[in-house]
Amino acid sequence: MTGNPLFSAAELESVPLFRFVPLECMEGILSHCTVKELSQGEQFEGAGPLDRNIAVLLAGRLALHYDVRETEDPLFLEPGDIVGETFAVGEPGVPCLLVSAEPCRILIMEEDLIWSLAQASHSAACNLLGILLRRSSNRSSESFSGTAREYALHDQSIVDPLTGFHTRRWLEGILERQVNRAEASGKPLSLIMADIDNFRAFNEKHGRIGGDRALRAVAEALRNYLRPAEVVARYGGDSFAILLPDTTCATAGMIAERLRQRVANTVIDIHDGRMLPPLTISGGIAGTAAGARGLHLVEAAIAALDAAKASGGNTISG
Repeated sequence: MTGNPLFSAAELESVPLFRFVPLECMEGILSHCTVKELSQGEQFEGAGPLDRNIAVLLAGRLALHYDVRETEDPLFLEPGDIVGETFAVGEPGVPCLLVSAEPCRILIMEEDLIWSLAQASHSAACNLLGILLRRSSNRSSESFSGTAREYALHDQSIVDPLTGFHTRRWLEGILERQVNRAEASGKPLSLIMADIDNFRAFNEKHGRIGGDRALRAVAEALRNYLRPAEVVARYGGDSFAILLPDTTCATAGMIAERLRQRVANTVIDIHDGRMLPPLTISGGIAGTAAGARGLHLVEAAIAALDAAKASGGNTISG
């Protein structure tokens, strides 16, 4: 049993997306998902191809019906099936609906949580890739080629190729949703804005290769310390944004301080026999306030970061 009472280990084991994924990689992420329960005969709303959300059938059976023709034997979705996957390989443009053949439980996973899971677990990333490929396998080669190009372009816009973190564009896309979720639940949400100290001078001294190695080393230090539910984005050239759900500013400050210490002790191997000197980071902390929006959270964290830099760097402010 996971730490979330909404899910059982048996239910999660039936889901292909979660196959071979350690429970500790999922608990923080699943705590932000929702579960929709349907009584027998109730229609599932919002079913469709995988897009910005994933809906996974945890328990029960859903019957697929077309409203433009009679079917003696409806198609049934079983526990572990992803709702919407069937439509993608069916007849394009044919409207259909899903009705629970028995009481059902459906897990709703938003886009930002899907990417967090893929980042947290190599197995989850492979599972997700397999699902995407399976959805495309029955399309024409021309359609698949177009889909692959679109997916590649989308991926380039939301994932930074150097660090493997999400981009500022992606963060800005999910920030309001995270703020709204925190406000609705009454739970805290904090943001750390971190910046590498004196990185321009470091880059000039050690060149682009040295700078890239340093950025990767800092990114790896962040990745190895943070939990799966904590979202990291490369916000600018040498700055990172770390979104911390269910985290107060006081706790975020302790996390930022430990990250600062970890980065200061990180060895930068340039892979040509040279070891570059360690870097330091400064950090600014901000938390959500009643009625505040995502932009306010970012502005407050940047203001705190500026204060940390002005004090000489290698410190945390907020």
